[in-house]
Amino acid sequence: MDAGNLIDFYNEFATEEKCAEFLAKQRWGNEIICPKCGAIGIKAYKLASGRLKCATCRKPFTVRMGSVFEDSKIPLQKWFFAIYLCTSLKKGVSSIQLAKYLGVTQKTSWFMLQRIRYVFENGTFEKLQGVVEMDEAYVGGADSNKHAKKRTKALTGKGAQGFGSKNSKTPVVGMVERHGKLHVVVTSDTGSKTLMNLVRKHIDIDATVYTDEHMPYRTLPKIGYKHQSVNHGAKEFVNGMASTNTAESFWSHLKRGIDGIYHHVSPKHLQMYCDEYSYRWNTRDMTDGERFEDWFANLNGKRLTYKMLTKRA
Repeated sequence: MDAGNLIDFYNEFATEEKCAEFLAKQRWGNEIICPKCGAIGIKAYKLASGRLKCATCRKPFTVRMGSVFEDSKIPLQKWFFAIYLCTSLKKGVSSIQLAKYLGVTQKTSWFMLQRIRYVFENGTFEKLQGVVEMDEAYVGGADSNKHAKKRTKALTGKGAQGFGSKNSKTPVVGMVERHGKLHVVVTSDTGSKTLMNLVRKHIDIDATVYTDEHMPYRTLPKIGYKHQSVNHGAKEFVNGMASTNTAESFWSHLKRGIDGIYHHVSPKHLQMYCDEYSYRWNTRDMTDGERFEDWFANLNGKRLTYKMLTKRA
């Protein structure tokens, strides 16, 4: 898509028909996949109602079926506008502001944004390679709990008591390649077992891992990783090539965005917000139009109902 601004974007998707054609192309390309029977490259008949009918299973379907758009009464034109804002605005857009833009309720816009974030989630990534920085941050809660949590973490490797409560800070672990991709994972603690499991899952064994002085990272050489650290407690922020400055830069951006746009994010939904910010970070070299199109690459099979969302742990 070649939309350089909102006027171009509006002209590109001026009608619901244009939106549906674009969605079909992004989802299926030149081979329609029936969401009912799974047949690929089917012949589909267009019904008077606007729905399609599979020539294989003879069942009707729509271009929305099997995606986050299914069962939504919101026009695709409004959906696309919400996706464009969520993928292009550096700090995101609040549900209150989006509700004003779209002329819907705040509850509806919040659900739309959560479904958009759900498509960011569970992306398929190769393991991080080369030089990888690993760091933890604490998001949400009251500032008065920050130092208590750090003291508890240093002694036990776990976050402060009351994880998940309104005033507790939630631990988040970030792993980022120098000049490359980023993974962010919300955890319940930052102990050795949790961190080493994340390392094995997300970082290639041949990578060099840079961290701060947090004690569990001393296990890295024992499990086969090259490791160097900086001692933030002694005001050391660079040790040769070792630093966590890239990770710290992302934390600063994430926290400013959450504090300034969303104000408060519950631990229950924090991973989805981290996925949103991670996605924009990982696609920072794309244009807004390219990032908008790229969002649709993970759309198929993503179905999120309000009941599923509110029950997510």
